Amino acid sequence: MAEIDDIEVVEEDVEDSKSRLVEIGVYVTTALVFLGIAYLLVNSFYPNIYKAQNIQKPDKNVINSDQPEAEYEILELKTVVNPRGSGANRFLSVKVAINPLIDFSAEFGKYEPKLTSLTGEYFAGKTVEELAEVKNRIIFKEELKSKLNKYMSTTVGNNLVYDLYFVQFIMQ
Repeated sequence: MAEIDDIEVVEEDVEDSKSRLVEIGVYVTTALVFLGIAYLLVNSFYPNIYKAQNIQKPDKNVINSDQPEAEYEILELKTVVNPRGSGANRFLSVKVAINPLIDFSAEFGKYEPKLTSLTGEYFAGKTVEELAEVKNRIIFKEELKSKLNKYMSTTVGNNLVYDLYFVQFIMQ
């Protein structure tokens, strides 16, 4: 009889350890599912939050007025680029109209190739997914404005762009 009692105790221990392993497995699986969901949420929202927080602030040393003193001739830049990661299968045609802070139409021809190149480089660094999102165009506008102003402030000594507009934004 002593042998039968020992066998029953061993079977109960095995069942207890099996149920404990199943319980631990459920906890681990649940934790992994929640970690996966958290990763996907952070991965989808973080790039936009990072961009919004890291738009370059205007340089305090450069003269910047709230509005142009007078309306000057609108300047246009046009470029065609292949977005990053598109494998040359997609292209973006952009025409940017610049509302200048200063009368720059006489000197614009001199700087137009470099400004067009800066615009092309900026958009070539964006992915197709980023360019397809219409809400990102506000961010593109501010980043491109900052980039053009940074170049012009080092070259001419003053910001050029008061505002800019995407006259044409075609992706194929």
